[in-house]
Amino acid sequence: MKKYLLIILCLLLLVSCKKEETKEEPNNDVAKTTEIEEQKEEYKDDNPIKVGLYLDGKLMNEYTTDTSEWQDIAWFSTYYTNEQSIQDGNTKYTFNRYYQNYDNIDKYKIGYEISFDVGDEHHEDKILDSNIFAFSPYIYVYTYDDVHQLDGAWYSHLNLEDCNENTILSSIKLFKADGITKVTSPITLKVFTYDGEEDFDEEGHYRGISSHTIKINVK
Repeated sequence: MKKYLLIILCLLLLVSCKKEETKEEPNNDVAKTTEIEEQKEEYKDDNPIKVGLYLDGKLMNEYTTDTSEWQDIAWFSTYYTNEQSIQDGNTKYTFNRYYQNYDNIDKYKIGYEISFDVGDEHHEDKILDSNIFAFSPYIYVYTYDDVHQLDGAWYSHLNLEDCNENTILSSIKLFKADGITKVTSPITLKVFTYDGEEDFDEEGHYRGISSHTIKINVK
């Protein structure tokens, strides 16, 4: 009888071991993917600012330039509105006129995204301060703070050392360098307002709701 009990006990131990061996380990990759997806779903932009790029008082959606080297494409002003046309005068006062239509927006900053193709190569980058040669040798990018200037004073484009937490990139000028003839697609210029890293996706692209885009044709 004891012999049979010993055999049964051994069989039970073998079955228990097999069950433990087949126990599934948690899949950390799946857990991480789920966490990332949940973070994506949680992002919600409550930015109230309407923004537009203007040239001579007109909201620009499309612009055309030629391939002449060492010349400006255009100097666009950023205002916190998307009206089709505005009374455009002094950039500083026009900017402040629309800025004052909002409450508690000091935390928001202005940035730009630029992209274009050169053959099979795609070029794109953000401009959050001064980065003149980000797209050299095709175009140069000049940013300006028109707001923090004395009335009537002459001022130039921003250099990196000029930029701080109070800098406002209120206008942007694109300049055609000697590689402009190699650009094979329209140049996309987007202005946006943001208040933190959460306004950008994993690839660094702006994903908020406060933006305006111009298509610049190069012919």
